[in-house]
Amino acid sequence: MAKKLEMEKEKVIKKTQNKILELFRPYVPQAVTSRILEGKGNLPSERSKATILFVDIRGFTKLADQLDPEKTIEIINNIFKPIVGIIEKYDGCINKFLGDGLMVTFGIPINHKDDPKRAARASLEIMNSIEKNGNIKIGNKVKKLQVRIGINTGLCISGEIGSLSRKEFTVIGDTVNLASRLQANSKPGEILIGEKTFQRIKDNFKISSSRELKIKGKRNLVLVYILKEEK
Repeated sequence: MAKKLEMEKEKVIKKTQNKILELFRPYVPQAVTSRILEGKGNLPSERSKATILFVDIRGFTKLADQLDPEKTIEIINNIFKPIVGIIEKYDGCINKFLGDGLMVTFGIPINHKDDPKRAARASLEIMNSIEKNGNIKIGNKVKKLQVRIGINTGLCISGEIGSLSRKEFTVIGDTVNLASRLQANSKPGEILIGEKTFQRIKDNFKISSSRELKIKGKRNLVLVYILKEEK
């Protein structure tokens, strides 16, 4: 009888824990909730190949200064909602929201042979989404938002950082840094990709000729390309 009561108690505790995890699922990367729900411990630190995508909504920070906080959140959520759907469609993982931008990983935690292509297709659809949903009315004027995107492929280090009381699953390394720099150096409405991404997707997409770009933190000039459209 005591054993049966103990088993029932464990089931209730497990059910409660799963409910809590489901509540937190939208707030943390998929890699974290999936591993916890599987009953596993800490996420292992590992080195693996991935494609990193950075998105920045150009001009939104300045626009937000002219709006009420509630209106600002409403607008950014309306913009991000379809973008999140696009990323999920291609099995990307939102690592973090960056105010009016976001960082996405393709290949961590779910690996596909065509992760660079998935990232490229997602980025093109994100551009179309901003074109459709990026017209913001302020008084009698309409402000048209644009997005800048950077994509890079290569080895990354993923794992948990922080302490026992507060930690975060993240992805770091030169591949991530360069993807961020590509986004920062792209023009509004432009998708800038690195050499390794280019080599993986060049047969399936229309891409500009290469150009050399001075990237902060890089001694030598870096070859970059502009992703245009799918063939």
